[in-house]
Amino acid sequence: MKRVKEKQHMKKVIWMLMVMLTVCLIASCGKSSSNTPKATPVANETKTIQQPKYPNGDITMLVPVKAGGDTDSYARILCKYMTQELGVNVTVENVDGASGTVGARQVYDAKPDGNTLLFFHDAAILSKISGVTDLQLSNYTIVCVPVLDTTSTLVVSAKKFSSPKDFFARAKGGEKIIASVAAGSLAALAPLELQKALGCTFKYVDSTSAADRIADLLAGRIDIFYTQYGTIKQYIQKGDFLSLGVMADERNKNFPEVPTLKEQGVDISMPKFFYVACPPKTPEYVVTALSSAIKKCCENPKMQEDLAKFFVSAKFMTPAESLDFVKNKEKNYESFADLLK
Repeated sequence: MKRVKEKQHMKKVIWMLMVMLTVCLIASCGKSSSNTPKATPVANETKTIQQPKYPNGDITMLVPVKAGGDTDSYARILCKYMTQELGVNVTVENVDGASGTVGARQVYDAKPDGNTLLFFHDAAILSKISGVTDLQLSNYTIVCVPVLDTTSTLVVSAKKFSSPKDFFARAKGGEKIIASVAAGSLAALAPLELQKALGCTFKYVDSTSAADRIADLLAGRIDIFYTQYGTIKQYIQKGDFLSLGVMADERNKNFPEVPTLKEQGVDISMPKFFYVACPPKTPEYVVTALSSAIKKCCENPKMQEDLAKFFVSAKFMTPAESLDFVKNKEKNYESFADLLK
């Protein structure tokens, strides 16, 4: 009986020891677990870089000629629709001088933040070739080509010449012809090409804008100048001016009554392109935002209607397409280097 009680007592002691051991083990595990440092989440190594906001303020579209000509007119139309697309004011600033090189230099030296743009045309290439400037157009950040103009013409006084044939005959016959030009520009190249084709020699006077040439021809101070048909249409309709012909491969459907120079035996064709550019090293995100907005402007029927009033069309080229186009133009115009110099 005594042994039975001792065995029962031993079982109870063992059972209590086992319970106490279990409690101690649980407590130890809990303590160890609480002291284990929590795993630190691994940082995402591919963070998305947030581009600066653009546009972040008003934009100036610098036009390097006086107000009133074709360049100024097309720039103002474009700025109107860019304002709607970008949600900030895009305004024209005219900075005239040295065949557009003064204003072009100002943009080239500007801060490359997309707030100062250049709107100009082929003359920038000719100015470099003729030595008027040391700036190459392809050195800028080209945003796009938004406008293509195939309405180039040479215009004379309708009061002095009765027809293109009359002008050609008198020029070939040695009559003194005064041409108004801007050094290193299409306005200089066109009459040089004409005198070469006719086998005559013009006298040249310098002017800085289409507006000046219009005033000089009206006053009888000059005999001929190069321009776009849309800028002088009203003077042709009034009987003041006479177009010698369109400098293109075929007649313009908007004014089919005007023949090309080619069909009159004068082999000259000079389409004109307009471009938007930024200073060198302008960030890609700025160029992308601008070109995207201008593409939408060019696709806008209302802008197309506004340009059609000048008989020109919206012709959008991407930044890459525009740069290739400009480089090809630079190469082509090099063939006129001797003539321009």
